[in-house]
Amino acid sequence: MAEVAASPTAPAAPPKSRLILGAAILAFAIFVKVTGPVLIINSDLSAAWKTALSVGLFIVIPKLLIITIIFVLGKAGFAYLKAVCFRAIGRVFAPLAPARQVNPVRYRIGLVMFTLPLLETMIMPHLEAAFPGLAELRPIEWSWDVMLLASFFVLGGDFWDKLRALYVQSATVTFPAKERASA
Repeated sequence: MAEVAASPTAPAAPPKSRLILGAAILAFAIFVKVTGPVLIINSDLSAAWKTALSVGLFIVIPKLLIITIIFVLGKAGFAYLKAVCFRAIGRVFAPLAPARQVNPVRYRIGLVMFTLPLLETMIMPHLEAAFPGLAELRPIEWSWDVMLLASFFVLGGDFWDKLRALYVQSATVTFPAKERASA
């Protein structure tokens, strides 16, 4: 288990035996959530049983296992385990994080990638209604979704902030001052 750096806000580590047991229960919970759907789908059970098992697998069992982990580790121990897990996940996905600022060419390419799927979604239903044969020529639908998601990484972290500002009522826009050309 990776050690969490000691700081005033970092939770204290529980005893090693409890930490191992809590981590094992967490690993079991993840294993059940990953392999459970395959086992349920491939079973010969009726649709009602498959539905009941799916609800149990995705709602009831994870909650019970989290309560069990908290019972084994205690509140501080659970916070410690959660901090260790999120730190590990952060290290794995850190290289995938978008750059904070991007150059103007990359930004323009990202805007095109962001805008085209949105325009396609708005325009194509009307064009298909007017020209029924056009639906057969339409490219694979998920390619537009992939392009939209990829555009967030091409546009960079500053764009994420701009997008987030759409949902913050008190956010305001500040444009950089344009430099005046010397005459």
